[in-house]
Parts: sequence; structure tokens; C-alpha cells
Amino acid sequence: MNIPRSLFKLLVLACLPLTALGHAGRTDINGGHYFGQSYHCHMRACEMPDTFNRMGRDSLLRDNRDREKFFNPDDWSFEEDYDEDCQSTRQEMLILTSGAEVKYTNPRNCIVRTGKWLDEYTGKTFNVAVQIDIDHVIPLMYAHIHGGDRWDAGKKLQFANDPLNIMLVEKREIRRKSDRGPDRYLPREEFQCEYAALWDALADKYDLTINTRDRAEISMIRRDCPEFGGAGSN
Repeated sequence: MNIPRSLFKLLVLACLPLTALGHAGRTDINGGHYFGQSYHCHMRACEMPDTFNRMGRDSLLRDNRDREKFFNPDDWSFEEDYDEDCQSTRQEMLILTSGAEVKYTNPRNCIVRTGKWLDEYTGKTFNVAVQIDIDHVIPLMYAHIHGGDRWDAGKKLQFANDPLNIMLVEKREIRRKSDRGPDRYLPREEFQCEYAALWDALADKYDLTINTRDRAEISMIRRDCPEFGGAGSN
């Protein structure tokens, strides 16, 4: 039996941390880490990001890819067991979204082995849990280089664990999508309207900048969606 997505969101959100975590300890590939409204270097060749001094049009002219080296996965942690029931975020999603009774790999029911899951990106159905994984609709790296690096620790964690931003997707398709926006990656045609709507909703919710080409692609998709009176509307 499928659990309604609204209930699924409530259940997952109940597992999220309510306060920002402290510095996790690991540095980024640049050799430093964010801490509050500052950035700390721990290596001699470490560079300082422009995170807290970007202003006006000058920030729009910068190459966002320059910010990749300041991305720290610890700041955007999501594969955690927040409610300490031995089931990580991925396992909870597998359980809650399965269209069939799930079976586990151990008596404690910590790791899901089989069930039935629809990958919305490809339209494929999977019965073996290891074939699918968590994908973020707006990739974490994309968020980081488009303004998310300025977020505090709590907001980064909220974004990384927001059910609106989490999908279960075939691992191969996740690699194909990588950190690309809608201009360079789109799921199957039947899911594109919802995918574009999710990008819009998440960008609005987190006040996240979407680059010009991705914004144009989203607008073009949504113009043809039934909700805007496009193709397929009655």
C-alpha cells in the first residue's frame, strides 16, 4: 500500500534535526570549512571564498564553478539515522514509498532488501533496494555554488533533508544527472512538468538563485504544462 506523499513528508520531517549541528570536523578539498558566518582555513595553500562579501552585479559575473572547492558534504549531511531507530534517511524512504511489503536484510529491520519502487525520472520499477538511491531534485552542489554556500548550517541541513527535494532514483540515472540543472538534464517527458515545478518550489522556498539557462528551460517546460493551460489541459 502506498503511503500518501503528504504523510511521507510529515514522517520524514519528524526525523530531522531541529537545531544546527556544530562543525563536523572534516575539511573541504580547499583545506578549510565554514563555521557560522565565517570560513576557517587549516592548510597553508587554502583560499578564502567570497561567500560573505559578494554584492550586487559583481557576484553575477563570477564563475560559480570557482566555489566548488569550498563544498563540504558534512555541511549537507542527509544519509543519517536522525531518530536513532537504526534506519537512515534512505531506508526510511524505501519503507515509506514502497508499493509492496518490504523485506529486510536482518532481523532488526535496519536495511531494506526488496520492495517495489517507481523511479519517476526513468519510469522504471525496481524491486531490489540496492539498485536505487537518494537523489536531490536540486543537487546539493548546485545549491552550494548558486548561493547556498552563504546559508547557515541549519538551512543547509534542512535543504539536504527536505522531502520535497528527495527522490529515489536508479543509481545509473543519478550519475547521468550529476550536478546538472534542467538545461543539461531532464527526466522522462511524463515527469518533466512536476520536475520543473519542484525546481520552482524549492528555489522559492529557499530563496535560491537559478542560473539563466536553467530558468529559461523551466519556464519553457511549465508553459506547456496543464496547470498553465498548455498541452494536455482540458
